[in-house]
Amino acid sequence: VEQTSRNGLPAVLLTHASGSSALIYIYAAHLASWVCGGAERLFVSSTAEYGGGKAIRGGVPVCWPQFAGRGALPKHGFVRTSDKWRVLRTSTEPYPCVVLELVDDDETRRLFPQPFKLQYSVTLDGPSSISMALSVLNTGTEPLSFTAALHTYFRVADVRGVSLHGLGGLRYEDNTRANAVETQPEGPLSIAGEVDRVYLDAPAEAHIVDGASAIKVLKLGFPDAVLWNIGERAAGGIKDLAPGEWQHYVCYEAGAVARPATVPASASWTGGQTFSCVDACDALGKLSLGK
Repeated sequence: VEQTSRNGLPAVLLTHASGSSALIYIYAAHLASWVCGGAERLFVSSTAEYGGGKAIRGGVPVCWPQFAGRGALPKHGFVRTSDKWRVLRTSTEPYPCVVLELVDDDETRRLFPQPFKLQYSVTLDGPSSISMALSVLNTGTEPLSFTAALHTYFRVADVRGVSLHGLGGLRYEDNTRANAVETQPEGPLSIAGEVDRVYLDAPAEAHIVDGASAIKVLKLGFPDAVLWNIGERAAGGIKDLAPGEWQHYVCYEAGAVARPATVPASASWTGGQTFSCVDACDALGKLSLGK
């Protein structure tokens, strides 16, 4: 575990004995890199902006206490642009890990009056896996409600060649059609054009297959899953996404979106996700056997 600096921001670098690594900016508690099997698995835009109240385009922004524009707060809430996060602790055993903390203050209470304490951990818990967990402690006397997501940008060769497995038969809200509720057909999902969906009560496990490699995604505590790619037509409207970069990411993330999570006074809530690098042939073989 190493304290370092990248793009003008202090960061923590986690390195596993296998050579896998993760880079987490203290600003926004932002996971910006995960190298597994010698390859970068997360996408960050070449024109991303760092610090200064800006959201970093790519990696894993923490969206809390509001997902997207579903409420009166700034889009995706305020913690993904906060410079008030601090490192609570780091450890090397049993796995390289960093835990960051954010506590309410006068600035947050002007936007969101409820008292809270957030703790966010990132752990390299194996040579081919990484885990994130967001814990919300309600330090107030009234129930605390929020929506949230760990808004992961996976790096892919070409999003048009990617398939997602594990979403067949699910109902989803389609944000490209005014949140109309549709049902996902059975079988692998391919992406063509803009996709912006919230899969309701999604299963814990899904697979993203990109050529010979795949990522297994496990989520815990988050009921929903979000799938997003801006598509070619609308990509020009995102100033911190360079031309053509829309092809090289897919967002698939754990979320509590359709129904707010509510934490009673003095209680806590935790949600997380774990990613594992796997061989695509192995993953597809197990999926075909129903495992």
